[in-house]
Amino acid sequence: MANKQSIIDGDFPIESKILALIACIGQEQKMEMTRRIKHTGLSLTQLQLLHILSQAPLEGLTINQLKALMVDDSPNVSRAVNKLVDGGYAIKERSETDQRIVHVQITESGELVHVECDKSLMGISLGLSESEVQSLYELLRKM
Repeated sequence: MANKQSIIDGDFPIESKILALIACIGQEQKMEMTRRIKHTGLSLTQLQLLHILSQAPLEGLTINQLKALMVDDSPNVSRAVNKLVDGGYAIKERSETDQRIVHVQITESGELVHVECDKSLMGISLGLSESEVQSLYELLRKM
């Protein structure tokens, strides 16, 4: 856990404190999310890919399409997809019209583990009231 109090007490401009606190809180939340899905053997990148694939058209998406839909830039999309395929959570199929194109699709077990992880992650709370959450959301949208 980051020592947020040292940021709060530090002699920095308020905007620097805000950015540092956002970074600390983001890291803490990422660690909590990782902890909650650890039992599945999935990484957050793999879970994000499953989430995207669960909403994809039936023919699936290419690696470049997956990369474009990722929340954060990950240079390891191809490797993460290969691990999903190895785990039985996704399949890859070559296009019948262009053998260079490979479509990735989620499997039934991929959908099940995706839903299980999402339920676990939805239980994370910021410890704020509903009105505080709404205010924070509105402020963050402006950034």
